[in-house]
Amino acid sequence: MKGRLELTLKPGAGDGRGGADATAGATTVERRAGNAVMRGGGELVARLFAGRGSAITHMAVGTSDSPESEVFTTAALANGGADGEEALTGGTEVAVPPDAFVIDTDPARRMVLVRLRVTVPGTVAVGTIREAGLVSRAGDSAVLYNRVIFAPVVKKSGDEMTLFWEVGFPYGDLQWLDSQ
Repeated sequence: MKGRLELTLKPGAGDGRGGADATAGATTVERRAGNAVMRGGGELVARLFAGRGSAITHMAVGTSDSPESEVFTTAALANGGADGEEALTGGTEVAVPPDAFVIDTDPARRMVLVRLRVTVPGTVAVGTIREAGLVSRAGDSAVLYNRVIFAPVVKKSGDEMTLFWEVGFPYGDLQWLDSQ
């Protein structure tokens, strides 16, 4: 599995950064970053393969840029104000509706691609964001599928942040993987 993230931030109208409508709707920040699948994410896919898993239901953001570890979970998506930064306000998760997912096949790359777009509204996750991940929630349990770390993004109240995710699942003869 291989994934990537593209992030855009657009300021809201009347945000004090260039006049009432001077920058409203214009992209002011962009980030691109690779994806790290967490151990829980690998286990999630294995359970789905066995018919016992649950789908991705949420996207979460946080303030940490610490490297991932084998035990990185949804509880570790930090919102504690890394490096003296304030914690995010307005929540840190956004529900991902089932129709946000698009599944395509790329025969040239021999990949099945899952693409989704998630928008963080202006009142959610206000502060300095350094990480994002896709989450599977079922009742009281949550599994962090992946995590992406990127250069800090300052999201002010009213700003709209959109995250574009692409996750690729290779197909075909994967015997070459055994040699690595």
